[in-house]
Amino acid sequence: MKCSDNSLDLFRKVVETRRFDRDRRTASAEFCCPADFPPFSGHFPGQPVLPAVIQLVFVRLIAADLLETDLEIVRTGRLKFKGMIMPDERINIRVELEKVAEEWQAVFKLKKQKAVVAAGTIIFRVRG
Repeated sequence: MKCSDNSLDLFRKVVETRRFDRDRRTASAEFCCPADFPPFSGHFPGQPVLPAVIQLVFVRLIAADLLETDLEIVRTGRLKFKGMIMPDERINIRVELEKVAEEWQAVFKLKKQKAVVAAGTIIFRVRG
C-alpha cells in the first residue's frame, strides 16, 4: 500500500487536528469526511460508509507523520470494525507505536463520540 500524493491530499483535507508525543510514540488526530469525500462514492449507494481500507490508510499516515518517515504495512494483527463511519461524523484516531526488532507495531483505536468503531494492530516497516 504505497502512499500516493492523492491519498495524502485527501487525508490532509479531512484531518482537523493532529497531536504527537514523539517521546511516548503516540499520536492522535480528529477527522471529519464530508459527503463528497471520494472514498464514499459507491460504498454504498444510498448509505455511504467509510471503507475499512481507508481507515487503515489514515492510521498508517498518522503513524508515518509521528515517525516522520514513510511506512508500509507488513501485516495486520486482529482488526475489529465495530461500527460504521458515515459522512460528516467527527472521528478520533489514537495510535501507539512500539519498535519491535526492525518493525513498528501500531495499536490503534478509532472512536466516534466515546464509542470505539475500529481497533486493532498493524505492523509497519520503514519504506525503502
